[in-house]
Amino acid sequence: MKKKFVIFTVAVLSAVFLPSIANAHVGVQMRGNSLIAGQSSRVYLSLGHGCTYKGVQYGTRIFSTVVPSTAGKPTPEFHQGFKVTVTPSTAVDAKNVPLNYTVTWTAKSAYWTIDPYTFYDFGFKITWNATPQKISFLTTQTCYAPTTSAGERKPLYLKWIQTDGTTPAATEDTEFGPAPSVTTVSA
Repeated sequence: MKKKFVIFTVAVLSAVFLPSIANAHVGVQMRGNSLIAGQSSRVYLSLGHGCTYKGVQYGTRIFSTVVPSTAGKPTPEFHQGFKVTVTPSTAVDAKNVPLNYTVTWTAKSAYWTIDPYTFYDFGFKITWNATPQKISFLTTQTCYAPTTSAGERKPLYLKWIQTDGTTPAATEDTEFGPAPSVTTVSA
C-alpha cells in the first residue's frame, strides 16, 4: 500500500511541477487524471500566449498536436467556435495501427481567435500504452498577421516540437520550443 501511495504521489507531483518547468509555453495539465500505464486518461495542453511578428502580438487561430499511438487514438474536447479534426498518420506499425494522430482545432472565424495575452486549454481523452514511458506531444500554434497585400494574411507559427533539449533559432515567422510531455508510470 505504501509503495502505491509513493508512486501515485511522485506521478502527481511530476505532472503538476515538472511539465510547467520544462514547457514554459505549452504546458501539460493532467488535472488529477491518471499517468498510470495502461489506463485511460485526459490530457490538457495549455497555450501560454500568441505569436509575435515585428513586435506585435497576434492571437492563435489554429492549434494542433501530434498524439503518438503510445497514448492511443485521442478523442478531442469540444470547444465552442472551433472545428476539430483527428487525422491518423499514413505511417503505420506492423499491426497496421497509425504511428500517431494529429488533433487540430481551427477557429471557425476571426471572432474565435484566442487573444494573444491570455492562456487557453485544449483537452483530449486517451488510453496510455501498457509500458511506462515518456510521451511527447508535438504542438503547433498558428496565428495570422496582416500583410501589405490586399486581403492576404501572413501565417506565423509557434512550434513546440523539440524533444532533444535543443531550441533552434527563431525565424521571421516561426519560434521553436520544447514539446510538452508526460511520463507514465507502472501501477
